[in-house]
Amino acid sequence: MKNTVRFIFAGAVFAFITPVFADEISEIKAELAQMRSEYEQRIQQLEQRLAKAEAANKEVASEVAIVKNTPVPKTHRINDFNPAISLVLNGQYNHYSESPDNYVLSGYSLQNEAGLVPQGFSLGESEITLSASVDQLFSGQATFALADEDGNVDIGIEEAFIETLGLGYGATVRAGRFFSPIGYLNERHAHAWNFSDAPLIYRGLFGDQLTTDGVKLSFVLPTDQLIEIGGTIGSGGHYPGNSGHRGIGDWLIFAKTGGDIGISHSWQAGVSHWESSPKDRAFGNGNNPVSFSGDTNISNLSLIYKWAPNGNPTQQNFTLQSDFFYQHENGQLFNSDTSMGAAYNAQHYGGYIEGIYQFIPHWRAGLRYDHLGSSFTRLSNTLLSDANFDLTNTNPRRYSFMLEWLPSEFSRIRAQVNYDQSSRIDDTQFFLQYTVNIGTHGAHSY
Repeated sequence: MKNTVRFIFAGAVFAFITPVFADEISEIKAELAQMRSEYEQRIQQLEQRLAKAEAANKEVASEVAIVKNTPVPKTHRINDFNPAISLVLNGQYNHYSESPDNYVLSGYSLQNEAGLVPQGFSLGESEITLSASVDQLFSGQATFALADEDGNVDIGIEEAFIETLGLGYGATVRAGRFFSPIGYLNERHAHAWNFSDAPLIYRGLFGDQLTTDGVKLSFVLPTDQLIEIGGTIGSGGHYPGNSGHRGIGDWLIFAKTGGDIGISHSWQAGVSHWESSPKDRAFGNGNNPVSFSGDTNISNLSLIYKWAPNGNPTQQNFTLQSDFFYQHENGQLFNSDTSMGAAYNAQHYGGYIEGIYQFIPHWRAGLRYDHLGSSFTRLSNTLLSDANFDLTNTNPRRYSFMLEWLPSEFSRIRAQVNYDQSSRIDDTQFFLQYTVNIGTHGAHSY
């Protein structure tokens, strides 16, 4: 009896809930069908977008191929031809224990701007540089020097040249007026020197720097180690050439090589040789100037080493650089006022070595040593004096120390002391200099 009652009760419950589960199952099936329809529609839309994107990509690739193979004229932005302008200000204060008017460099005849700058405050020499790419083949640069000469502004053209771009095979051609690639320091403008004044050998041979009006050709060879070779031909119009010469008056050949030693060390070495045959080149600037006609040969060896821990020079770095020159002149000296002449055969030689150490960020100190020598055939003392030669010191030398603060790459304040034993009387010289750069300025070479 009990089992019969249980069976009847279970059947009644099942009959009651069966319609409930049936309704819920129908709803779930309907939702699944709707979701399947929405996903299929979404997938279809994505497939259509993918097909359109692939078609567009093929069209763009086709257009790019056409553009690559179709020459088009070069276009420029509105300011592409505006030159980059840089202004360098180089003011300083100078003090000497001896009068700078009496300065001579024993064994050398000082020319151009080779004397000492006036004592006291001065504006020094400012530079204005304009540079720009001309087109896909050439770039151009001009540097003008502005100096205060006895209250008058003297404007001179230091450099003005064009240079090729992308000739291939590592070749570069430069034409115009430029600093000759003789020695390590000669191609650098004065504001990029590590000391306020030029080394004595540069002062004696070139009147601070050798300039060429002509053409320079150089090649960087396709080797793992830097190897650059080249040469120049010029008018010979700058000392120690002859300003009256026409045509090719001087020529030079040079070679440079260098590389890295590990990650913290690098080096560069260079050799160069310059020749000219001046005619009636003036010696001296006194009442009885002497002229020289003959041959002038100058050879150079330069070495430079740089160290920066892990290749990062911002915290500490050290630079050691040196130039050695040998000059041989053979010809005739002649004084037209006194009708005096004599054979002239002279050798001038010497160089400098300097070390610059940045011991903390923005602060550098440096030491420099100059040493010169010379020898002559026996000449009249009067002729030598008229040629502005002084032979009272047979062993010219100089010791220099500098300390400088560089707040940024655009400004510098430098203090320098020279103990100069290159003249008749030993001279202690003090320089306080500021150098600031305003405007765009390219990076200096190694």
